[in-house]
Amino acid sequence: MGRAAGNHAANVRRLAVRLAKRLEIPESSVAAIALGSVLHDAGKLCVPQAILAKPAPLTEAEWRIVRRHPVAGEQLLEPYVQSHEVLSIIRFHHERWDGQGYPDGRAQTEIPLAARVVGTADAYEAMTEPRPYRLPRSTDQALLEIMAHSGSQFDPDCARALGELIRDEADEPVSNAYVAAE
Repeated sequence: MGRAAGNHAANVRRLAVRLAKRLEIPESSVAAIALGSVLHDAGKLCVPQAILAKPAPLTEAEWRIVRRHPVAGEQLLEPYVQSHEVLSIIRFHHERWDGQGYPDGRAQTEIPLAARVVGTADAYEAMTEPRPYRLPRSTDQALLEIMAHSGSQFDPDCARALGELIRDEADEPVSNAYVAAE
């Protein structure tokens, strides 16, 4: 994992902490979110770089390998991380509100709130960063995508709070079009 992964983790941490505070999550959990968001993709150390940097769509076999990274990260860090909350962020940040995520297919409040916060921040950052296979999306495009999947992929409260946060902090005007998607 190179500089891009480190920048991504730092960006996810900054956004996830601000999102957690917006949601008025207790400070002890905000600290877990800060650490868990930096470590959330540690399991990608177990994914071949050729897959992570592939400039084309992944095959189903490659996706199966990528989908193992949350459990691999949890197993890798369990001997070193004492916080169950941090480990749950690592394991569950790719779960979906509708239960269609991975690794365990948890849904709604079965997914720890801290993992839902990090998952939402991670998705937004992934959309707005360049990837080997696509250009970055604009803030408006990313917010519209998050809101379009509110209640399916994303916790509706996290999605709404993220939209408000980005809009309130924007240096330039951000469209309110994403509000219509609610």
